[in-house]
Amino acid sequence: MKRRKKLEIRPGNIKTNDLRRNRLSFRIALITIVSSLFSIVAIELVYMNMKEVIRDYNHVVEVDYANAEYMNDVMVGVYEHQAIVFHHMAESKSQEKRALMEEADEVESHLKEKMAQFEENVRGTEYEIGYHDLFSLMSGYIHNVKTVVDLSKSGETQTAYYTMHTKLEPIIEKMNSQIMGMDQAIKKDTESLMEDMRESTDLMRIVTRVMLVLMLLAAIFNVSFCLRISEEMISRDLLTGVANFDKLIRVGEKMRRKKKNHLVDYSGLAISIKDFKFINQEYGSVVGDIVLKGYAKTLSEHLRHGEVIARNGGDNFIALIEKGHVDEFLNNINKVPVDVGEKLGLTLTSRCGIYQINDEDTIYDVINAGLIAVGETRLSGAKDYVWFRQERRDEMIRQKDILSGYHKAIDEEEFVVYYQPKVNLRTRTLCGCEALVRWIRNGEMVPPGSFIPVLENDGKVQELDFYVFDKVCRDIGDWQRRGIQPVRVSSNFSKLHLHNKQFVDDVLAVVDKHGADPYYLEAELTESSGYEDLDAMKYFVSEMREAGIHTSMDDFGTGYSSLSLLRDIDMDVIKLDRTFLRDENDAKEERMVENIVRMIHDLDRKVICEGVETEEQVEFLKRVGCTMAQGFLFDRPLSREEFEKRLINPYYS
Repeated sequence: MKRRKKLEIRPGNIKTNDLRRNRLSFRIALITIVSSLFSIVAIELVYMNMKEVIRDYNHVVEVDYANAEYMNDVMVGVYEHQAIVFHHMAESKSQEKRALMEEADEVESHLKEKMAQFEENVRGTEYEIGYHDLFSLMSGYIHNVKTVVDLSKSGETQTAYYTMHTKLEPIIEKMNSQIMGMDQAIKKDTESLMEDMRESTDLMRIVTRVMLVLMLLAAIFNVSFCLRISEEMISRDLLTGVANFDKLIRVGEKMRRKKKNHLVDYSGLAISIKDFKFINQEYGSVVGDIVLKGYAKTLSEHLRHGEVIARNGGDNFIALIEKGHVDEFLNNINKVPVDVGEKLGLTLTSRCGIYQINDEDTIYDVINAGLIAVGETRLSGAKDYVWFRQERRDEMIRQKDILSGYHKAIDEEEFVVYYQPKVNLRTRTLCGCEALVRWIRNGEMVPPGSFIPVLENDGKVQELDFYVFDKVCRDIGDWQRRGIQPVRVSSNFSKLHLHNKQFVDDVLAVVDKHGADPYYLEAELTESSGYEDLDAMKYFVSEMREAGIHTSMDDFGTGYSSLSLLRDIDMDVIKLDRTFLRDENDAKEERMVENIVRMIHDLDRKVICEGVETEEQVEFLKRVGCTMAQGFLFDRPLSREEFEKRLINPYYS
């Protein structure tokens, strides 16, 4: 049997192994030391960058966002204050006037409070100079408001209106321009800070990659945690914890960029809390913040996977909700209970504008459509939940375009007066006409139905009425001087004029300016004007008669108190609405119209019917005793030059 060879351990081998172990230990130690040093440096860099990110973020939230909200509150308050002042001037009842001035004082106090907060926030910043400019404009605005109110109280309403247009509106435009400029500066500053934050975040990502190689697992975990925290800070609303606007944009664009556009699987919702302004005013901003947090928490709890809710400032939120989940989501947020304290609990209701997303929509299209829809919920009688209507967006754009182009149209005389003849049905001769306004814009005629209601709602139609009346008086004076026999011209005046105590004087001033014979003038008011202010209408008609100017009532028969208006207001001419011609072959209709015409004649008034388009209608009117008419059967509205020819040849075959 062979003996197994004994392994011999020599001292040299021991030294060699020890040396190897020592070298390994040294390398491990060296790697550990270097790794630790890199870790310390990396952590320090992350800490420095994190500190810078937090500093920039706090600046954005505490200064820039706050300044933007203060400026928005100030401008909204100014427009609200102006609307109250205008309403105060238009209101005839002293009790209502006092209530409106109290409301205006409250808004003014709120404005001063916001300006004080704004001043505190911008003190020592680059926006302080802009604030002082805005404060100066605000002081000028308040001073001129007092002037307007004093003029209104003293009965100088026309001067007050003039002061509003020449003093207040330019100041408000300057304030708006100043705020827009400051807002742009804030946005630029915010974007710069956000870019710095992104760059800092990118740097942190680079440092983290080095740390992933050199740091221990615990260090790696800590850095990853820090990155997640920084990303959360950039993407979350500071108060409520839901996503912020930038996060929503990124999520929406990410959905849209995917191979299959997932954005179309969602609906866009613009949500706001009803009467949140009252909560802030009644309980204070601290309670308001608690309400916002509780409300946002409830909204978030009802989200499904993939859905997102973001705060858009104030009590406004934007959500992307799966199309099949919208009804359930709305039902869940219909009434939201919020506990504010032991003794106070509130149940919140929501306003919501909903938009069905299409394949070509961007996230910005979705947000804008939702905001338009939620704006409709604030209209009188509107529902709390409103689906977006494309025609509403088109209508808003069209109205804005009309209002923005109005002053240019007045200055450049784009508005043109046309004359539609009135005809004596017995003699088939010209017996009068109605002055109608047309807007020639960019070589095309804008239908009156497209711009008159817009100007009526905005109050600018009053200026347009006098623009037309001025042209009418000028033309009548010109025709008389040239030896052309005029006919009586009726000119329309909006019911808004009845709120102007200088209305009569303004009309007579235009007549005197052109030397027009009052005999050829007729002021036409709609039947509904009498419902607005019967006493003012009576006074106007009486003063016109005293001045030798005729008056007429348009759209007779479309209201509910037509007969009482005939009794109470002594107008010269009553214009029957075209609806009386619906069926000239109906015996009952004929008897009814015949009795109305007879009653008007018995009251010693003249009667005319508009909208006559056929000979059958002419025969019908002659049978019922109406001998004057206007309509396309005889003439469409004619330009000044064409109407002159009709004055020279006043006969219709």
